Amino acid sequence: MKKLKIFTLCMFGLAAAALTSCSEQSEEITSLLLNRNLSPVDVEAINVQETSAQVRWTESAHATSYNLQIFAEDSLSYAMSGTPTKTITGVKPDQIPVLVNGLLFDTKYTVYVQAVTDGDASRTSNWNGAYFRTDTKQFLKNPKPADIADRSVTLSWEVEEGFDVTTIVIGSITHQITAEEKAASKATISGLEPETTYTAYLYFNGKQCGNRSFTTIADLAGATLVHEGDDLKAIIEEAEEGATIAVYGGTYELNVNDEGYAGAVKVSKTISIKGIYPTDQPIIKGRFELHEGAGLTLSQVVIDGTNNATTDQIFNYKTADANYGALLVENCEIFGIAQCKGILYGNVTATIESITFNKCIIHDIECEGGDFFDIRKSYAKTVTFTNSTIYNCALKRDFIRYDDASGSYSGAAPKILVDHCTINNVITDASNKRLLYVRFVGNEITWTNNIVSNTKAIYTNQSKTATPTYSNNYYFNCQDANIFEAGDPGAETPTFWKGDVNGKNGDDPKYKDAANGDFTLGNESVAKLKVGDPRWYK
Repeated sequence: MKKLKIFTLCMFGLAAAALTSCSEQSEEITSLLLNRNLSPVDVEAINVQETSAQVRWTESAHATSYNLQIFAEDSLSYAMSGTPTKTITGVKPDQIPVLVNGLLFDTKYTVYVQAVTDGDASRTSNWNGAYFRTDTKQFLKNPKPADIADRSVTLSWEVEEGFDVTTIVIGSITHQITAEEKAASKATISGLEPETTYTAYLYFNGKQCGNRSFTTIADLAGATLVHEGDDLKAIIEEAEEGATIAVYGGTYELNVNDEGYAGAVKVSKTISIKGIYPTDQPIIKGRFELHEGAGLTLSQVVIDGTNNATTDQIFNYKTADANYGALLVENCEIFGIAQCKGILYGNVTATIESITFNKCIIHDIECEGGDFFDIRKSYAKTVTFTNSTIYNCALKRDFIRYDDASGSYSGAAPKILVDHCTINNVITDASNKRLLYVRFVGNEITWTNNIVSNTKAIYTNQSKTATPTYSNNYYFNCQDANIFEAGDPGAETPTFWKGDVNGKNGDDPKYKDAANGDFTLGNESVAKLKVGDPRWYK
């Protein structure tokens, strides 16, 4: 029930009789009768709709009925000048709350109520009132994916008889609707920015009559557009340095062999591959092999590794003695089964500017024969996992592996950041496997604001793994990750087990539906900590 508790509009001065206590009082006062009715109090509008509202108040003693006057755009002036929009008289106490119909949407109103004693006009009270605003109309339709471009949007509407539309406002843009657009019930508004969320407002003579939110698509300026059925592999491999490949929704298989299995695409130039519509992300079946110092940005795509021809990693660096650009994977879903050895592999002597996974969902990469994130001979300057959800991965292998190739890179000091990630059901079928198997000398590790749940992993048992900077992490069913005395460190001494001793090993976070990838936090005390992937506690 929508309820607007409104402001009291006037104050009344009542002459209060001072009653003095005395030792003897001959008569007890049981009632008080004034010369006129007190004004109604606690006036409020409830169930406010587009064109109606209910008004209620606390009854006044001795009043037998009530009068109402409703003024539009009164703005709490209490002037009661001009002609009221509505006048209702003779409302009996058993008719409270009273329904007021015939109002205009998105309009400020002040309703005034007066208490009356029938047959005695001298007892009619002063007016008291309250303020409310009617709901907006919703004439504006939700834009379809095809209506949303990188720098424009086409909006359409359906208007009730008797109304008109005059203006569309999006951010700082005000668009006056033309006669042609009114006839078509459609208008295109330009001047927007790519990959930006906007809210469009539709107006009728200054009254809001619709609003819809949308997000513009990836920047298409100079982009190569790819439709379902196009050869995405060929387009990627023939792309020029710095190219942007914008992909429409659909399914794209990379390098399918005679048996129908997907293979790998060779990325040898620095390029960007972006799904055009955030609500219709293209599905790419296959893997990415990086060559000759290439950089790669992937955004708003789904990478399906369940039909791969080889048990290889999703991203694999192939060319040695190269300086690779940044790898940025953002707003993507990545999944596979046993066919995927891991998410990434760097087993060549090469420098990688940065590796970043942000706002991703990564799941069901079992890592048979490899570690989840696996750098052997390469040097990645920074490794970042942020605002992401990772589950059902690395069942028997390490989570982040970074071997010591420091002898091949003078002055190298890799930095690893894992922040605001939900990590569930990793390393479940092996003991003494590590969340951090980092041996590159000079490493720095930051592990903050994460949820780790349902794992047999330890943090590390390596002397070369730097003690991470920990802050605000939450654990559930992670006995070995936090309480290292419970495990056997094997060849290493317990001093090398650098776990998060200040992390909270707490109660079940109560994920909504972990089996189907919904990690919405049902445990409010955990949600308040703002830990894990932010999409699950917003």
